[in-house]
Amino acid sequence: MHRRLFLKNTLAAVPPMLLMPSAFAAANWDNVHPDGNQLQELATKLLEKWCRGLLAHQTNSPGNKETHGGIYSPGDGIYLGRSADAIYPFLWMAKHTNDNKYLEAALKVYDWEQHNCWSEELGCWYNDANRPDSWKGITVFAAMTKLEAILHYPDLLGEERVQEWKNRLYRASDFIFRTIGIDFGNINYPATAALALFQLGELFQEDKYIKKAEEIANGLLHYFTPDGLFFGEGGREGNAEGQYPIDLGYNVEESLPAMAIYAKLSGNEALASKVFESMKAHLEFMLPNGAWDNSWGTRSFKWTLWGSRTSDGCHAGYNTFADRAPIFAEAVYRNLSILDACTFNNLLQSGPHEFIEGVAPSIHHTFNHAKSLVNLSHTKTKQIDFPQNELPRGKEYGIKKFDSNNTILFSKGAWRGTVTAYNVGYKTEINGHASGGALTLLFHMQQDMVSAASMTEYQRWERFNMLDESKVENFMNLTPRLELTLDEQRVYRNISDHHAEITSTETEQELIISTTSRLVDGENRAPETGTPKVYLDYRVKKDVFSLEIALDKPIVKGKLRFIFPVICSAQEEIELSRISLKCIKETGTLTVRSNYPIETTIPESQRVYNFVPGLQAFPLIIDCAEIHDKKLVLTFSV
Repeated sequence: MHRRLFLKNTLAAVPPMLLMPSAFAAANWDNVHPDGNQLQELATKLLEKWCRGLLAHQTNSPGNKETHGGIYSPGDGIYLGRSADAIYPFLWMAKHTNDNKYLEAALKVYDWEQHNCWSEELGCWYNDANRPDSWKGITVFAAMTKLEAILHYPDLLGEERVQEWKNRLYRASDFIFRTIGIDFGNINYPATAALALFQLGELFQEDKYIKKAEEIANGLLHYFTPDGLFFGEGGREGNAEGQYPIDLGYNVEESLPAMAIYAKLSGNEALASKVFESMKAHLEFMLPNGAWDNSWGTRSFKWTLWGSRTSDGCHAGYNTFADRAPIFAEAVYRNLSILDACTFNNLLQSGPHEFIEGVAPSIHHTFNHAKSLVNLSHTKTKQIDFPQNELPRGKEYGIKKFDSNNTILFSKGAWRGTVTAYNVGYKTEINGHASGGALTLLFHMQQDMVSAASMTEYQRWERFNMLDESKVENFMNLTPRLELTLDEQRVYRNISDHHAEITSTETEQELIISTTSRLVDGENRAPETGTPKVYLDYRVKKDVFSLEIALDKPIVKGKLRFIFPVICSAQEEIELSRISLKCIKETGTLTVRSNYPIETTIPESQRVYNFVPGLQAFPLIIDCAEIHDKKLVLTFSV
């Protein structure tokens, strides 16, 4: 049976509540009081599920070294090189259940990795199975997996196997020592290398590793922006406008946790202080349901609601400093909860709608985050008697501006949202994350996600770490946008403009965020016929969110449309009229009204979908040929 058809048929066996993110959104978070036991119980529950899912996808084919012991990824259709990260959770599960099959699974995937992903010549592992020319920086993650396994489960491995693993690990340690410095790759590599080298130095009693770790750690101190964000994902310098290469997903799920743990183990209080303050700044982007808002990041092409496609997780890192800020424990618990909400058939999916869409998941999500939760299980989760149980974004605070990514967060009544004119792309990428004063996220405290940005044009920047969009029937960019299409099919959008202006005003009754942009292509070129200015205002009142869009002069040529994909799963009913849309959920009805006629491209029974961030939507399309004369107004209410 075709994989997509199989997944759709299995929906009948899944309780409807599990498919409704609105039910999760409706949780009364004011009454959540996670103590250490609750954190560990939820983490244990997830680990049990994920280990069963990983085991179910492990291949048993003795005699075939390319597949035997490998863990097949149904979404990618290949054996992912980094799947040996599952060694660590498999060993945890073997200890937890006293079931020898999980020990055997750990040993088999280790052997598979050595046959298919190890360079004997260089003494390192590489990212893509049987492609020795592929990226070798992942040796730092592979080494950490073996290190943690040796430290925590030597009784399961036995002395002879521990020594065998140490011999290979020592060679990999030397590769990391020789190869990774402060300028290597994206900033997540030196950040994790500092932790790896410190622990490897202690394991092998090599002072040079520990000194190199300290050298890297001291260098990392220079990569925090004035407003506390960590930069270096896609470059090492800010631009002329004072914006920096920042990716929230990699920061909260990899770099900050590694630095936090390193700082605590090594006693580096200077780094600990910086990281702690940075974690607080990044926590401003966690939604009340535990999702991370990376709708704007340089590597948002890997954004999932719970984090990033191939990084590890925020849990052990934020828990490390929960003694300094109890709210960190709350953040860990809520993120665990959204991981649980996105787990189907014992595998982690990129978002709550991916399973409904019938998309087979990448198994990368599962083995990486399982590894993070094993790390959490080996840290002390503090018993918190009086937690600060309201996340920053749960509070009604008006407007917060982050200059280092030119992004505004707003909070009024039940509405939470993000507007960005961030203009730092990832390396040479064009039409990546949205800019131009785009609304990259709209969230309602009862209704959950209303709008979420995708890549402006989906590009598999990391081919083996991103899924193939051609396998999705109704694939669409989910970012609200004004689009001008000319006869030659060249598309110009307001969300592609890297020179937009963004301002805000705030009164007791209303927040107003005003943006001015142009219609440009991915290289920021206007059409030959010229482009009018685009004026887009976002107005936020206690009960109503609205946007108003106008031009300063008419379009000379082409078709101008405003596209707003409203997040709404195929499990949720909609009612569409000439000028309104209703999305009916268990927690209430979201109503969208327009002063122009609404069109769409699909029947009411269908949805569009995007891997970024794993959500379905119903697209509203509005002809904007006359908005120079009469502005378009869309209002949202619940």
